Amino acid sequence: MTAVGGGCEPACVMEQRERDADAVLIGSALGGLVAGAILARHGKRVVVLEHADTVGGRGGSVPRDGYWIDFGHRDGHDVGDCQVAWHHGVEAAREAGVDVALRRVAAPLRVHHLPGGDVTTGGDWSAAGLVAMACAALSPREDDVEELRAVVARLAGAEPAEVAGAIPETLGAWVTAHAASASVRRAVLLMAAVVFHSHPEEASAGRFMQFLRRRAAGSPSIPDDDEVGGMQGLIEPWARAIRTHGGEIALGWKPVEIIVEGGRVRGAVAVDRANLVREVRAPVAISTYPVWENFDLIDERLFPPDLVAAAWQLKAHRADLVGWQAGLRRLPTVRASGRPEDHAGWNRLLAGPERAYRGGYQITSLTSRRAAPPGRHLLALVMARFFRGGSTAGQPWSAARAALDESIAYLHRFYADLDACLEWSAYQYVTAPQSMSWAWAPVVRHGLEVPGIDGLYLASSTLEAPAAVLDIGAYAGREAARRALGHLAR
Repeated sequence: MTAVGGGCEPACVMEQRERDADAVLIGSALGGLVAGAILARHGKRVVVLEHADTVGGRGGSVPRDGYWIDFGHRDGHDVGDCQVAWHHGVEAAREAGVDVALRRVAAPLRVHHLPGGDVTTGGDWSAAGLVAMACAALSPREDDVEELRAVVARLAGAEPAEVAGAIPETLGAWVTAHAASASVRRAVLLMAAVVFHSHPEEASAGRFMQFLRRRAAGSPSIPDDDEVGGMQGLIEPWARAIRTHGGEIALGWKPVEIIVEGGRVRGAVAVDRANLVREVRAPVAISTYPVWENFDLIDERLFPPDLVAAAWQLKAHRADLVGWQAGLRRLPTVRASGRPEDHAGWNRLLAGPERAYRGGYQITSLTSRRAAPPGRHLLALVMARFFRGGSTAGQPWSAARAALDESIAYLHRFYADLDACLEWSAYQYVTAPQSMSWAWAPVVRHGLEVPGIDGLYLASSTLEAPAAVLDIGAYAGREAARRALGHLAR
């Protein structure tokens, strides 16, 4: 008896939905693609299960009428950013035989003070650059400047043991203990706000130390791929490498279980939009999901209790992202100079005398040639809404939109002709855990391997690793591939 519409026995149909592999990758976030590219280059059979319709998750970009919108697919995993500290990525690319095109950002930071419009230009993310920014914003006394430099030097020069000990300590508590002047404490918290955190007193002191230490290694970069725009340029080269070496990227397949039997990984199960099942049998599973999302795929009772506790604690520090994306017919004119905009880095927005964080914006097309159609440009304004004890973000949409509108109104004052440049614009709302809020959490995160589950590697952006946001994906993927190769060689 033949199967309906197929001329094939049922066993043959079932066979098409099963596959043996050396490694199954859960999600196509950067860490998974890096691991997959390295493993495929070593001749290993790789299958990537991705429930979205594009690779990269929220770390990449989505095409819209020739524009590449950063911060990724609504159904994707991982987190995004628009500048890359790319150190571990260099080594990972070498091991995978991948060429990632990056352009250095000469002036990565400009700070705007709302509503007046004072602008601090030419800054960077280094300790010295952030101190200069804070001094320009707050005008501290000379004695306080000297103390500020000494306090920041201590943060930036902390030894590894001090950094590790300060990870569970909040920055607010740390500066209270180490800075005598209220002005200095305020300046340090302002630095952390400009880097990212809208509640800097709640951020991890150890994470801020790590940030300052890493930023001494050089300027950040922005992807500039020949084929795709924005942050997708950091993603696609790895996907191309996987396919080139015979690996499979199965889009539209949502992982629902990582099979663990007898303390060992046996493969993974995924479903398509019709909830039809596909099983991939493999001795290695590399998950790119935030750590707590793995408990939807594997019974959390199989994980060590301390890992589970830390995972749920880390989840409480997630945030979603709201923003405004604008397609531009041409570059807007800076009102103060009368010249077209040429700042390719981040613009951070601070509001009022308290210098409250109001997000930031960037014209990504100034560095990424494919971010917008030829002759057009893309402006992205984003704000993170940190979860503060509830099940939803800290402020409702109406309040978030009001804050966005305040910043948009400022842009219309800062630029002389923004209205004339607008081709289209739209608000953006990306649910948690989109932003890199977890990167500042005063929580010691998980390791790559899980005691008691042989063959499982957690190569996600929630990994505890000596790497910056996004570069952590390269680190996690490279290390997962190395350990997987050792596992497969047993």
